[in-house]
Amino acid sequence: MAFELNLLSLFLQASLVVKLVLVILLVISFVSWWFIIEKFITFRRVEKDIFDFNKLFWDKSDLESIFSKILNKERLVGIEQIFFVAYKEFKDSKDKHVNFESIKKIIEISISRNEEILSKRLSFLSTAASVSPYIGLFGTVWGIMNAFGGLSQLTQVSITVVAPGISEALIATALGLFAAIPALISYNWNLNKINNFINEYSNFSEELIIILLKEKDENEGS
Repeated sequence: MAFELNLLSLFLQASLVVKLVLVILLVISFVSWWFIIEKFITFRRVEKDIFDFNKLFWDKSDLESIFSKILNKERLVGIEQIFFVAYKEFKDSKDKHVNFESIKKIIEISISRNEEILSKRLSFLSTAASVSPYIGLFGTVWGIMNAFGGLSQLTQVSITVVAPGISEALIATALGLFAAIPALISYNWNLNKINNFINEYSNFSEELIIILLKEKDENEGS
């Protein structure tokens, strides 16, 4: 417990290089947690959007009314955007030959754009998870070098003399792990969620194509 209470004093007693390393790791940790919370909120919103639109889509059999309902929305993302671009292309070519290959291509582009949006910030979390331990290790090595360099000037060495310098150095490794572990866990969790969302978008797109094909056949038969 005494060690925990003296973390600030150990930081203040550390060399300039170790202090810089600790500050860098604190910044990385803070930004990582900011992105972790932001991605969590974003993905909860995406899940809600998917649920709400699926409920609307399968409760209403009229695609035109669904299209009209979301037409005036300021910003369409995710599954709503996929439906909008696909059905708009279907409507625009309704009186001509409906090119379903074109509709599929537009859907693929929309899914790809949504994947880019969902993947935003992940590169930072990946970098933080992989780099932070090495930054911490660098601070530790530098601190230990300074500690043993100071010992060389002493004629008598004891554990009470060595311990403070080693403790200052090891803080860098601990902080590096503190920054890396949450970033790594969040990165893997986010990747899994994104894959689930993309699968959801792909499955909906295939179902939508089938429904549009049926509607085309009904229009040609009437």
